[in-house]
Amino acid sequence: MSNPISSIIFAYRNVDKTQKGEIGRAPVAAAQGMNVLSELAKYNKLIAKGANATTSFLEKYAAKSDIVRYSLNGVNWATKNVNPLICISGGAKVIMSDNKLETGINEACSLSTMFAGEAIAKEILPKIIKKLPVGNKVGGIINGLLFVGASIGSYSLGSFIGKDISKDLTSKLGVKSSKIDQIA
Repeated sequence: MSNPISSIIFAYRNVDKTQKGEIGRAPVAAAQGMNVLSELAKYNKLIAKGANATTSFLEKYAAKSDIVRYSLNGVNWATKNVNPLICISGGAKVIMSDNKLETGINEACSLSTMFAGEAIAKEILPKIIKKLPVGNKVGGIINGLLFVGASIGSYSLGSFIGKDISKDLTSKLGVKSSKIDQIA
């Protein structure tokens, strides 16, 4: 959801997750950081002018450099495809996990309920916000905060369900955690 409040919060949370070892969240954080700048540029002429100047410079340089052109294309794609990046980061989390089955079930449940919760929030929140006696700016802030709450809440619910399912399934299948020393 394109909203400066939700973009800032999601970018911060993904930077935090990256710093705590979820390296798959680094591209997500970068893409969301770019989305924050894009959103802020809509409200601040100085930020917009700086962003436009930087973009103009990079586009001119990209015409001369394949690396810059590919990088700009990658950043552009990433800013428009944050959810697929989140799915990829979930896959990375599973691959790096000591217990791939439990982590896989947990990530699948967490992400699927998060995306479902966000889809519901995108449908419902604008209708609720319209009925509130607030202006567009305050409504946008409320919308952003509630959207983040819906996203985090639905992810947490999915994680709770996933942990319960994986615990039950691994017990029934007799799967034991295979902790592997991955230090080379």
